[in-house]
Amino acid sequence: MKKILFSIVLLLSFVFASDELSIDSLFKKQIGLRSITSFSLLSTGNANSYSLYPNISVTGDPTIWNDTKQIFLNQTLIYTIAPKFDILIAGGGSFARQEYTNFFTNEYSHKNKISFDSLWFGFMYTANSFYDFVPQITLQTAIVQREKVVNETKNFSFKSQSLQISLRGYSDPVVYSFYTGFDYNAKRKFSIGNIEYGHSIYVGGDLSIVLSPKITLDLGARQRFQTEQKINGYQNSELRSIPTLSLGSTYSVNSNTAFSVSANFGGSSAAPDSVFGLSLWKKF
Repeated sequence: MKKILFSIVLLLSFVFASDELSIDSLFKKQIGLRSITSFSLLSTGNANSYSLYPNISVTGDPTIWNDTKQIFLNQTLIYTIAPKFDILIAGGGSFARQEYTNFFTNEYSHKNKISFDSLWFGFMYTANSFYDFVPQITLQTAIVQREKVVNETKNFSFKSQSLQISLRGYSDPVVYSFYTGFDYNAKRKFSIGNIEYGHSIYVGGDLSIVLSPKITLDLGARQRFQTEQKINGYQNSELRSIPTLSLGSTYSVNSNTAFSVSANFGGSSAAPDSVFGLSLWKKF
C-alpha cells in the first residue's frame, strides 16, 4: 500500500508546478529538500506568446505571429521546514521560434529567441484535514521576470503574484483534487507605453489512477480566464478563455526518483494547441 500511495503522489507531482509541491507535502511529508526539473514543448498556431510558470498564460507582447513553438526548462526546489509549511523557489528559461509574414516582402520568415524567463519565490501551507479533504494554499511572487515587447527587453521585479487553494483526497486506488486560483499582473512600462497583461482566474480538477505499484495514469481539466490586455489604457484584446485537458503518466524508479511524461491540449483559439512535458522528480 505504501508503494502504491507513493506512486500516486509522484504522478500528481508533475502535472502542474503547484501540484508537485502540494501532493508531495500531503502524502509524503518529510523535512528536507526536493527537486523537480521540467522540460516542456509548447506549440500554437495562433498569434499569442505564452508563459508556463506558474500557470499557462498569454504574455503581453502585442506582436502578431503566425505560429510559435517554445521550449521551456524549469527548475523548482522545495524545502519542507515544518510538517505544514514549505518554501519554494522556481526559475526557468526558454527558446522560442516565432514565425511571421514580412509585411514589405510577403516572405514567410521567423525569429529565434533564447532567454531567461523568471525567478519565483513562495510558500505552501497545508491545513488540518476535514472530512475526506486536506486543504492547501500556495502563494508565490515573481522576484524577477525578463520580458520582451516588440524590440524591447526589460527586467521586472514583484510585478506578478499567484495564489492557489486546493482540496485533496484519497480513495484507493485514486487521488483526486479540486482547486481554484488567481494570478495578478501589475502594469509594465515599456517605451511604447504602459502594458496591462490582464489578470487570471481558474478552476480545475485532477484524477490519478494506480495502474501498478510503479506506474500511474492521470487525467485533468482546467478552465482559465484571462482578462483583457490594455496598452496605455486602451483595450487591445478580448477576455480570453483558456481551457486545457491533461493526460500524464509517471514511472517510479525508487523511493527518491521518478520520471514523468505529460500532455496538455488546448480547447479554444486562445489556448496553446499542445504542451508536451518531461519531468524528473528527485528527493534528497
